[in-house]
Amino acid sequence: MRSFPPSKNRLAALEQDKAAGGAELRKMRTKSGGIVTVSLALSPVDGGSRVTLRFKWGGGTIQRTIGTVSAPSRPESLRLGWRMLRENQIVENEGWSWVDPSP
Repeated sequence: MRSFPPSKNRLAALEQDKAAGGAELRKMRTKSGGIVTVSLALSPVDGGSRVTLRFKWGGGTIQRTIGTVSAPSRPESLRLGWRMLRENQIVENEGWSWVDPSP
């Protein structure tokens, strides 16, 4: 059977999973109880990257700016963004919550 390389979307998901500390740590519960998978987007700004939380919900994309990070690489910028997201409790401040990954 022929093996194909991972798709662009799968590579992006793997990058997010690694930066977040695992796929299970990207699961979030919305105010209405739905579970979504959160990603962070990076946009270049002077001196670093703007970090934005993103997820799909109700037919649209929800976005919240997290802050700005400065790192030598994209993976490190994502790791810093995930740390900032959790340390500043941005999800909780929006009335959302993280899904507990423990069984």
